[in-house]
Amino acid sequence: MKALLTLALGLIPPLAAIPTNTTLTLVNDPNFNKVTVTVDPGSGLDDTDVTTLTGTVQAFFDVNPANGQTTELTLVNGRANGTNMNFRRGFSFLGYNINVTNLSTALNTISPPGMVTPATGSFAANQHRFYIDQGTISGTAFGAAVNEAFTPLNPASGTGNGDGTVVLTAAGISGIYRNYSVTATFPVSIADTFLAGTTSVAITASGTVKATGTLQVPRTEYLAWTIAQNIPNAPFNGDPNGDGVSNGLLWALGLNANSNPLPYLPRSNPAVPGGFIVPLPPGGTGGPILIQSSPHLGSWAPATAVAPVANPIPTGTRGNVTIAPDGSPRRFVRLLVTEPL
Repeated sequence: MKALLTLALGLIPPLAAIPTNTTLTLVNDPNFNKVTVTVDPGSGLDDTDVTTLTGTVQAFFDVNPANGQTTELTLVNGRANGTNMNFRRGFSFLGYNINVTNLSTALNTISPPGMVTPATGSFAANQHRFYIDQGTISGTAFGAAVNEAFTPLNPASGTGNGDGTVVLTAAGISGIYRNYSVTATFPVSIADTFLAGTTSVAITASGTVKATGTLQVPRTEYLAWTIAQNIPNAPFNGDPNGDGVSNGLLWALGLNANSNPLPYLPRSNPAVPGGFIVPLPPGGTGGPILIQSSPHLGSWAPATAVAPVANPIPTGTRGNVTIAPDGSPRRFVRLLVTEPL
């Protein structure tokens, strides 16, 4: 029995989702990024004003480049600054005149990753947090001076509300990348209280955040691997160190470009005469791998009696994969990997 390692062409595997990220910018649009804020100290003395938000947020995605769909939208380190507001009702000791200045809000995902329904781009907006953690509240309320502040320890906090959407629109190809324009929208709401002097004031806010940006996604998961390995667009069949193992097989095995692949290649199974074993890396495979066998090297067919997984070996498989004996007096085994397109 002999084990033979080769790389050959075969059926094209489906593309896997590729992690990527970009900076999204809140748009200047009269229908978005306008947050309506209402303060209510009671006694029918509520007042409303609107703050306009500007800012950016880092957004992380998991994109299938074949269809431009993402299963993830995770927001990190978002910061939006709001225009000043004034709230005024009543007069003198029977009313208030409050200014809210230097307003700033944080945007982030509460428990990453943020999940998206890929077919529709919709997501539950309450996965994301919107909270006012900077700003000064000053003026007078019912005859008393007001000098309060929103801080990270004393925010007016809330979350997204209802459903949001993220849309990736194809915008051409640049070398090894597919380009997309990105638009993310989601409604937000706040319901909290703060002290204006000695008076507890309810604050509610609602609006819809809209942010846009551009995104570059490697055209395939193999190309994403080459970028991560600092060998962008390296040939799939290339073997720069001459060890007989191609870049493509290193990727499919889930290894680094400079890894030693020998411990993970097919060999005779010492526990089962006539059988083979493929010991896969503990981190799991990076792409599908087809095990083929042949009695004479003239023709090849998918190996049968592969366990404990299917053949081709699915992406993410780790541990030992075995090929049971087939009764042949002589048998060769090889691994087949195909460059995703």
